[in-house]
Amino acid sequence: MVKRNILKSFLVILFLFKLSVLSAQIISPFNNKSINIESAKKELTFIVSGHFHGSSANQSTFPASTLLSGIDTINKLEPQFLMSLGDLFLDVNDTYIKNYSRSLFNKLQMPLFNAVGNHDLSNGNVYSKLFGETFYSFSINQNLFIVLNTEENDGSIKNTQLGFFKTTLTTAQEQFENIFIFSHRPVWAENNKRYEGLFAGNTRTEIGSNNFENEIKPLLLPVAKTKSVYWMSGSVAGGPASFFYDKDPVTGIVFMQTAIRDLPRDAVLYVTINDSGVKFKCISLTGQELKEIESYDIAFWSSTVAPEERFNYRLIPYLTFQMVRHCYFWFGMLSASLIFLLIFLSRKWKRRK
Repeated sequence: MVKRNILKSFLVILFLFKLSVLSAQIISPFNNKSINIESAKKELTFIVSGHFHGSSANQSTFPASTLLSGIDTINKLEPQFLMSLGDLFLDVNDTYIKNYSRSLFNKLQMPLFNAVGNHDLSNGNVYSKLFGETFYSFSINQNLFIVLNTEENDGSIKNTQLGFFKTTLTTAQEQFENIFIFSHRPVWAENNKRYEGLFAGNTRTEIGSNNFENEIKPLLLPVAKTKSVYWMSGSVAGGPASFFYDKDPVTGIVFMQTAIRDLPRDAVLYVTINDSGVKFKCISLTGQELKEIESYDIAFWSSTVAPEERFNYRLIPYLTFQMVRHCYFWFGMLSASLIFLLIFLSRKWKRRK
């Protein structure tokens, strides 16, 4: 019996040792910087925001100007890491990567991670070849971070990713106090009447609905009974602010949105975790005065008119060129051509009859 207990203790110690070794090797695929676990023992801080490419009309092949001008502000906060909530790039090719590397990645003094958005994956599997897995998890102290790919199955978490999510949450129930889930799309908002009409301009499930309500939410409910769960997304589109906050009155899960659009409203979310709990602070990138994160709730979003993003008609030639050179355009043209050919042949066949 004593030997068995000693063996169990040894296995637990070995597991914790492996976990600590893995945690010490959390390395960004963008700037090769690793999270300093030692510095996070007393207090863990990180920054979250999405849509780093800024406006959809940004043709510079650089990140949003507000983000670039705010790099010093971000570095001075000395967070353990920076989490991008998708649409890090407008497109992924050699020009973008080169310009992002010299203007953003190499200037950040902390590791950068990303929860992929539709623009990050617009060029097939180029992103995953360059930067690795599109869904993953890591832990720091009593905090678990789960990064999801909400583009892989049109907003649903399925197949291998669903298995990964289930396994990771099972571990979370035993080991962690705080669970942070990062995704680009606010998949939690699509089929929930509570958020109806709030994120109309976002990327949404094209056919039917996603599986958040039926499969993902039931997995979160038992975890949320004993742990603090935060789901942060980064597809805000034309919203009235860079932030959205809502704590579900039934489950206690906190759902948040934060993103930038190369507008005066642009800001990032600074998260602090210590013995006092989890705290959030809104940090403006343009000098605007901001409210507490809890102020940007459903009532605020329902009553505040978002500033209109004017379309620059001078960009039409550029956008047309971007469309024509993309593989999806030619897939569409080929599909349309085949359909017209089949219609033509079927009509010709009917005439012969």
